[in-house]
Amino acid sequence: MDPRILVQKAYAHAASGQVADALVAADRAMEAPPSELWALDLLGNVYTLCHKPDRAYAAFARASQAAPDRPDVLFNLATAAGFLGHADEAERAYDRIISVTPDNAEAWYNRSVLRRQTVDGNHVAQLRTALGRELPSQQEVQLRFALGKELEDLGDHDGAFANIARGAALRRRHMRYAVTDDVEAMRRIASAHDANWCAPAKASSSDEGPIFILGMPRSGSTLLERMLGRHTKVQPLGELPYFGQALIGGFHKHLGRLPASKAELITVSADLDFSAMGATYLASVDPLRDARPRFIDKLPINFLYAGLIARALPGATLLHIRRRPLDLCFAIYKTLFRDAYPFSYDFAELGAYHGAYRSLMDHWRSALGHRLVEIDYEDLVVNPRGAIEALLPRLRLPFESDCLSPEKGNAAVMTASAAQVRQPIHAASVGSAARYAQYLEPLQAALGK
Repeated sequence: MDPRILVQKAYAHAASGQVADALVAADRAMEAPPSELWALDLLGNVYTLCHKPDRAYAAFARASQAAPDRPDVLFNLATAAGFLGHADEAERAYDRIISVTPDNAEAWYNRSVLRRQTVDGNHVAQLRTALGRELPSQQEVQLRFALGKELEDLGDHDGAFANIARGAALRRRHMRYAVTDDVEAMRRIASAHDANWCAPAKASSSDEGPIFILGMPRSGSTLLERMLGRHTKVQPLGELPYFGQALIGGFHKHLGRLPASKAELITVSADLDFSAMGATYLASVDPLRDARPRFIDKLPINFLYAGLIARALPGATLLHIRRRPLDLCFAIYKTLFRDAYPFSYDFAELGAYHGAYRSLMDHWRSALGHRLVEIDYEDLVVNPRGAIEALLPRLRLPFESDCLSPEKGNAAVMTASAAQVRQPIHAASVGSAARYAQYLEPLQAALGK
């Protein structure tokens, strides 16, 4: 079959969540790769959607050879290279993009977060010059966050906060969002999935099933996944969308449509076919599996679905990673998320969301019992051996010393933590918010005790 047709079939399957069919078609297309630029680029996007960044990189590299100065092609290549830890190659690609299209602010931001900036190697002067011009708000937001990150790396905490705060305020100004909706949703989840509803899940035993790492973003979930992913019996798969997709499928099967409101979604979720949902989820993940008996799904927002996951997958372990609230929320605040986490750009909203998250996790802790295993980020980085030695028996896994060297792993990292987790374990981020204490009083007040 014409490889161009195979690529289009692969993309249609990937966009529909049919990972196995998408990978079959994409791999067939790569046997005799198409020469057209659009087809190679689309092929790379198929592999990205299917969580195969190494194959995506190969497709984007071919596209880049065909069009070495195309900014869109270079951007995809740089993104895939960053996922795989090829920071130097990614930075060269971003440099080229910026030289060709200086208004590509996303390339500026991505370049800044690729690595820790140094006195001898940074882009502060360039960023300040760029910010001296009149800019569309979206570009200014990205450049402010980029400059804030680089100034923090260089130890200029006053300058860093000033730019991050301006970027966050500008981003929030152009968003439609009410944190009260999320707070109410979490209250409804705890009510609909109460202790009686959770009882069947609490009675089952976690054994040889998936490991879900969940919690707030920037809590250390990627580090924990990298550590556990060094175990010979555990495959790290990153942030998978498949449980949410299985949930959507459950609604279609139960209602014949999607719920009309968030309130209906939560109410109906308590009456779905959980066994079918779990089977759908496992079938979606299966094409990504290797021979290792356990795998990790580390999508943080799954904390909202903890009860559903426990009911749908009786063998799963729910692993909740926690972090000190002020450090956690400031780490969230200074991260520019592409689409997710709209609560992260305002201190009052951050505090309100964090409070609702803590209340929901208190509920899951009581309702799910042993099914929910918790670990503190601070324990993980201050005493990694002790933390892992205590955690692995809870996962029914023997201790392996390689878990203490996550920086030696070669698995791709497709999150905002990609640069940090390729370093040896360190505790530099514990108490890091204290450097900004004079600016964080409103956040501390929003968090309460």
